[in-house]
Amino acid sequence: AYRNGERIFSTDDVIEKTLANSVVGFEFGYARSEKGIDDMVDAVRRILKHGCRSMRTYGSGVLDLCYVASGRLDIVYTGIAEEGWKPWDYCAATIIAEESGCTIRSLKGNDFDENGHVLPNSKFDIYSKSMICGV
Repeated sequence: AYRNGERIFSTDDVIEKTLANSVVGFEFGYARSEKGIDDMVDAVRRILKHGCRSMRTYGSGVLDLCYVASGRLDIVYTGIAEEGWKPWDYCAATIIAEESGCTIRSLKGNDFDENGHVLPNSKFDIYSKSMICGV
């Protein structure tokens, strides 16, 4: 993937990425029910309690994924409340993110082994209600 004619990479290979040193992006979405608001705030609370470096929200799923692709964000988490992202939030940005070295996976189903590693045969579901993109 390229930005302004320059090849982009999602991360510096020298730094081992962990949640503790990662900047996490997220989008709240449009849920406004009491439960939806609680779910959104609780999801952010859980991520912060696990010790991420910081969190950001930019208001655009496409921008979030492109920021991971160019190394400005380390992780994007979606599906915080009642709705997940829509296909138009993923389409082009998914290609950009994967070409720059990112991993995109659903958080539902049997995508992880007992050590928390993504299984090689797992498939990304474009209609997923909860997914993660990271380096």
